Amino acid sequence: MQKQERKNPYPILLCVEPLRPQHTHTFIILHGRGSNAEKFGRELLASANLPARLPTVNLDDPNQRTDLQADGLMETAKFLRELVDAEARVLDNGAGETGYKRVIIGGLSQGCAAAIFTLLGGGFGKSGNERPGAFFGMSGWLPFEKQLNSMVSNERIHETEDEDEEEDDSESSDDDDRSESDVGINVSFSDAESDNFASDAEVNLASFDAFQLDPQDNPENNIADALNFVRDILDLPPVVIGPSAPDDDDNETNHKMTTKTFPILQTPIFLGHGLADPKVSVRLGEKMAEILSKKIKIDVTWKAYEGFGHWYKVPDEIDDILEFLQQNLGLPVEMLAK
Repeated sequence: MQKQERKNPYPILLCVEPLRPQHTHTFIILHGRGSNAEKFGRELLASANLPARLPTVNLDDPNQRTDLQADGLMETAKFLRELVDAEARVLDNGAGETGYKRVIIGGLSQGCAAAIFTLLGGGFGKSGNERPGAFFGMSGWLPFEKQLNSMVSNERIHETEDEDEEEDDSESSDDDDRSESDVGINVSFSDAESDNFASDAEVNLASFDAFQLDPQDNPENNIADALNFVRDILDLPPVVIGPSAPDDDDNETNHKMTTKTFPILQTPIFLGHGLADPKVSVRLGEKMAEILSKKIKIDVTWKAYEGFGHWYKVPDEIDDILEFLQQNLGLPVEMLAK
């Protein structure tokens, strides 16, 4: 597949330095369609009071591009990997702990879609085997969901669509029609009706089939096929993931990894979505969580918010994200006086 470099550089980042001298973590957050770093970043910082709650965290918002075709994803992923690499070098404390584990990637809507695709592609660091510490996504979806699901499910792609469940990229942006509801509940992944999908919904992205897949009996082969599908789109070399075995540590052949040792699959993920989202159906978020958790075997925390639309819910969703990061990374979060 021929890849074309974009001529226009990415705009300058909105970067918020830590309030305290100690710099422990970095958040890299991608905004959605129709917004920009200044607008999205300033509003998020003000509404969630993040600098005060995360005084040792550097907060970056890359100006996320709106084109999510294959070439757009490739360029966005390259830009994001370079940003993660740079922050990891800043955070590396020289005591054997890689700085990558203290970089947190997040995104809203289309920013979530681009960021999760970048995460699945991997390729972080000089070795390509580093991984961010955690990921959080809000009101997002999984690009090429139908193709990826078919690979990890041993199924051929069926040419069926449910247009009601697709995001209409041509008519709306993320800054329009936000829900102002104050009612919210947390729904765990196990409690969500994740198995009740009446349609084969898919975001209308570029059609791409990198492999002529034959059914595989080994689920790890299917996961490898899915990850290499992503990596091909992102112009990264394929990876070898083989069956788990007791002597894997001694096997130098092809430097084979398993799903238990492949770095990207060890990154904990938080996904949140409003149940009343009119732009990106909550079922797209549920399907993303289900594929990542049940089929690609990543640790996923899923939360749905009743009566809330297409945005991030304050304080509920922000509190859930910070609690998730505290539990998984030991992120220092300040308790604010009420």
